[in-house]
Amino acid sequence: MRQNKGLLFAALVLIEVLSLVTLWSTVPDLFMSQLAFVVAGAIIIYLLGKSDIVLLLTLGKTFYIVSIVLLLITMVVGRNIRGSVRWIDLGFFNLQTSEIIKPLLAISYSAYISNLKKINWRQLLIFLCLAFIPVALVAIQPDLGSALTLVFLPVAILVVSGQINKLLVLGAVCIALVLPLEARLLKPYQRQRLETFINPYTDPKGAGYNVIQSTIAVGSGKIFGKGVKLGTQSHLNFLPERHTDFIFASYVEEFGFVGALVLFLSYFVIFRFCLYGIERLHDRQQNLLSLSIFFLFLFQFVVNVGMNLGIMPVTGITLPLFSYGGSSLLSFAILVGLLCRQLDLITPFEI
Repeated sequence: MRQNKGLLFAALVLIEVLSLVTLWSTVPDLFMSQLAFVVAGAIIIYLLGKSDIVLLLTLGKTFYIVSIVLLLITMVVGRNIRGSVRWIDLGFFNLQTSEIIKPLLAISYSAYISNLKKINWRQLLIFLCLAFIPVALVAIQPDLGSALTLVFLPVAILVVSGQINKLLVLGAVCIALVLPLEARLLKPYQRQRLETFINPYTDPKGAGYNVIQSTIAVGSGKIFGKGVKLGTQSHLNFLPERHTDFIFASYVEEFGFVGALVLFLSYFVIFRFCLYGIERLHDRQQNLLSLSIFFLFLFQFVVNVGMNLGIMPVTGITLPLFSYGGSSLLSFAILVGLLCRQLDLITPFEI
């Protein structure tokens, strides 16, 4: 079985190599710091691959409390960067708490739902209220992308747990209540992002600028790309956030459709291993954890690539293991480590 995981490790290494090459090409000053986080992520994957997954799942309540405490600490002592208070200054790097709590909440929610023999309305509402607290604290920062991720994580778990009918009823009620308050809940720039998503050319130099430049970069890459360090959109600073939210556009401009295909195949390998865990793990807690890992990877992959292609609103969601940023990389390294440990519990292993 450990041999078969070689395909997973090959996909992970390829993703990181392509990410580092893209960073070296577009923002070389950030290369060494990201390389350090890649090494740290590899160590985390190795350690969690040897961990006691059953013990970790018993700590679901603890991980939930830690997540809430981290978000509250961020509100008090967090750094304000461009109007958002999302980071705690640890000296050697800024910890983005909305990223690091994702694997913690994945464990917490999986453990909570798996311990319920039958989910009635009361238990469902309690769970959703608990899930709403971190969403609200992240939205206040504000971090719309992470808030959306934390909304859909518990929803995905509940759908798989057979609660889709109850969720449809609650969803309809929530929409009816929230729509009249939409103007107050969303920041002006967030509303602009949603409005320009339909037609970015209504504000080509403002809210629609990011999407326009991103689609130009992707399109100009054509089949084989322009080559390393030859991307005009990124190197001439037309493409904003070329190393974080829009690193996929930077990558495709230089590596083209073929490069995008290689990257997609690497992610699909990760998805396949997650699905294998969902199919073969009979313990409900571990099954739900595999589902959570799959969802977090898939959701952020689809949303990030979608906004780079101009088919989804710009929400600030990173591309897992690829975008620059230590917090995001370490968060997904934790998820990969948990997945690897779960795969070791499955025999025989075929993929």
